[in-house]
Amino acid sequence: MFIEENSTVDVVLLYKRVGMHYLVFGEKNFNDSNFTDEEKEKFKKLTVKMKQLTWGLHNEIQEGSVDTEMDDNGGQQRVFNHKKYKELRLTKLIHSWDAKTEDDSKAKVSERAIKSLAPEVAESILNLYDEVMYMSEEDEKK
Repeated sequence: MFIEENSTVDVVLLYKRVGMHYLVFGEKNFNDSNFTDEEKEKFKKLTVKMKQLTWGLHNEIQEGSVDTEMDDNGGQQRVFNHKKYKELRLTKLIHSWDAKTEDDSKAKVSERAIKSLAPEVAESILNLYDEVMYMSEEDEKK
């Protein structure tokens, strides 16, 4: 019922650069793929330790994802900003990773590093985190 403050879950993805984009898979989908062993060797592995979502962290991310805008009558309205929501999820939830820089040194987790991730990698991290953290239809039936 209570989640310890520094509890983390591992999100594992495999990726390779293809032109200007990245091909990214979660570990399970990668292992189930039809890639040959030779093709699989071209992928790099990234393990991201992410914080388990607590009620407090959930509320902090939600509140930070809201903008205040003027409505047509000159009043204020609160509007959910999906871009801010995704960025806050990444910056607030990523605890550590084994990412490397171009010179093969350990890449430090920072807001700047997170915002410089390729969109395909960032989206995959969030999607894989959701797969780990939320109940599947199979789990709901139990």
